[in-house]
Amino acid sequence: MPSDSLSPEERRQYDVVYHATKNAIWDVLGTAVYLLFLVFALGITLLGLVFPALGELASGGTNPFVLGVGGVGFLVALIAAHQIYSLSR
Repeated sequence: MPSDSLSPEERRQYDVVYHATKNAIWDVLGTAVYLLFLVFALGITLLGLVFPALGELASGGTNPFVLGVGGVGFLVALIAAHQIYSLSR
């Protein structure tokens, strides 16, 4: 905390820098947490929904429920992959 002997202009500059720094730190942490969430969502979706549906399809099974869940999982995986790509640009 700055000393109380700052002029009003110095106090305003301090407040601007303090808030900009605090917002930048939270933006970086928030983006990192969101990126981790997307990576885990992509992995869980692929391993839990898409690959089992592909295995069912490859073994000759045509269970529409399994294929539908795999299709929805594929869409979720595409959205997560697009968001990861957008964040990494």
